[in-house]
Amino acid sequence: MRLNLKQLDAFRAIMMAGSTSEAALLLNISQPAVSRSLQNLEASVQQQLFIRRNGRLHPTREAERLFDELDDLYSRFDHVANVMKNLRPAGDGHLQVLASTPMAQSFLPRAFASFRENWPNVNISLRVVVKRETVRWLESQQFDLALLTSPVDYPAAFVERIVAVEAVCILPAGHRLARQPVIDAGDLAEESFISIVPDTTLRLRVDAAFKSQGVERRYMQLETQSGASICQMVSAGLGVSVIDPFNADAFRWMGIEVRPFRPRVRFDYGLMFPMHRQPRPLVEDFAALLREHAAQFIAEHRQLWDGWSAQAHAVTEKAAENPARAEHDRPFRE
Repeated sequence: MRLNLKQLDAFRAIMMAGSTSEAALLLNISQPAVSRSLQNLEASVQQQLFIRRNGRLHPTREAERLFDELDDLYSRFDHVANVMKNLRPAGDGHLQVLASTPMAQSFLPRAFASFRENWPNVNISLRVVVKRETVRWLESQQFDLALLTSPVDYPAAFVERIVAVEAVCILPAGHRLARQPVIDAGDLAEESFISIVPDTTLRLRVDAAFKSQGVERRYMQLETQSGASICQMVSAGLGVSVIDPFNADAFRWMGIEVRPFRPRVRFDYGLMFPMHRQPRPLVEDFAALLREHAAQFIAEHRQLWDGWSAQAHAVTEKAAENPARAEHDRPFRE
């Protein structure tokens, strides 16, 4: 079987647009040309890729699978195009970065802004990858630097741990638990808990933390696929959650309350470099900048943590000195 790129372009456009007419607009060709390309592709693969219902095209399971594969293929095309473009002497080159979702929210954008001060003409490409995509992208070696949640299956000689952080509890503004300096797993047992989807590093580690304390969350009625969505749901008052501090920091402007969470849930993040080529000067400079930003992030949040720890210590001392008064002053009582 020999596939035609025009047919694949048409198929991909239909998947993205939802109809042949909209796909034609994306490709700047006629609608009949898109329809013919789709028919020829279905004939080539001997599979029905769309179900036609009520004037719309609904992708079959085979179409979804093909689209996932094409997403990887077209990303490689884009990478080759960038390489070809940067063979020219103009400009400072191209920086291709892979990143876990938490790092893409505010940490990396701030680092990119600082990087631009010294490398204003560099073209930057950021690819945000989820857990199931990590191995495929690392194996492709189509990156200059990766900033990912650790551990990952990658040779240790090309991995550098850059930062270790602890999960935090996030609460809607004005929530009763916001008066506490530290949130324990047991405090959230009766709360509406917003969770990340299963089979993610965050979900596995947070679930393990609650299990280790014998705490069952009774109201887990909302889950989503990103930390950003969790923060937005918490801001809207839909519940509480436990997430990484990078996502929490990115959305504090929305008014969410952030507190340390116990038991501790640790997240490590590492820098990964390609195995078969030396980093270029611009990559080395960006890596050094990431190390600086990571140290700054830890320093800023250590001040917050120290303040909350002092509050927690004061509450503990008050309880020891005057149990009756401490009970009266508790942020919440059963």
